Amino acid sequence: MNRKFLIPTMAAIMLSSANSAPAAAQNDALAPAEGPCEMELSVDNSVDWRGPYGRGYEVFGNDESFETVNISVRKEGQPCDFFLTATANGAGGQASLEGPDSRLSFDVLKTTNGPSFLSSDLFGSQLSRIEGKFGSGRGGYSGALFVSIPTGQFVRGGKFTGQALIRLFRDGVNGPELVSEAPLAILAPVASVLEVRSDLFPEGVRETGIDLGDLSVASRRNVDFEISSNADISLTFQSANNGKLAHNAGGPGINYNLMLRGEQLDLAGQPATHQLAYSGNNQSQSVPLEISVPAPHGLPAAGQYNDTLTVTFTAE
Repeated sequence: MNRKFLIPTMAAIMLSSANSAPAAAQNDALAPAEGPCEMELSVDNSVDWRGPYGRGYEVFGNDESFETVNISVRKEGQPCDFFLTATANGAGGQASLEGPDSRLSFDVLKTTNGPSFLSSDLFGSQLSRIEGKFGSGRGGYSGALFVSIPTGQFVRGGKFTGQALIRLFRDGVNGPELVSEAPLAILAPVASVLEVRSDLFPEGVRETGIDLGDLSVASRRNVDFEISSNADISLTFQSANNGKLAHNAGGPGINYNLMLRGEQLDLAGQPATHQLAYSGNNQSQSVPLEISVPAPHGLPAAGQYNDTLTVTFTAE
């Protein structure tokens, strides 16, 4: 059965509370209502997206996560009504974070269950707005918003940034009046990760043995890997015996060949490397390896022959 395991960044495989109802504003009844209603908006100016495990956004993750944004309004003076709303500052007004060569959608919610606090309308909608009333004197409102980056978005690893603009309006007989606005910057790191799957390597197993059979005749075996990654991938192949099957009693070794996608790799001396470009989607890439031993000239010495081939997958 085909199993899979997650390898963050490098893999080595051995081959052998906010309210959605109108906001409850607190008022100091003892303070005199002198002058017009004056309000001041305060918002956390940035959010670093940590994700459910503190590693940022994970393209293979399915666990929902939120980051909290604190928001408050201070008020003095006569009674007044107010409301809060927000718009996204992404390209075309979209709620998206810009990355190396793609975008990551986000949302700002009134509660972890919604609805969205963002609206394409400057004044928001009846559903998206946070509304409230202040009485005479000093008062205040405080609450929380929740930044969400939905799971299931496959993007290249890197830093993604974007912004939402939060606005405070005074709502009077002459209609809404903009009092203040504050930017909310959002930074989401996306790790470069990869998944490697092979029938020869059940989950948690990183070493296996391959029997090449009788070496007195030509022999061939295939090892197939399936790789999914949101980055370029570097493959490194290193032979303990420089591309030879060593005789257990010190007799002459036997050369073998290693082919990757039809390309022969030189295992003598320095490790052999191969690059796989980022595919741009969540489709896996097939990495077939062929290990072959040519027919010998004469009869090889009797005994056991072996080599340890280390295959390293690295997401860059």
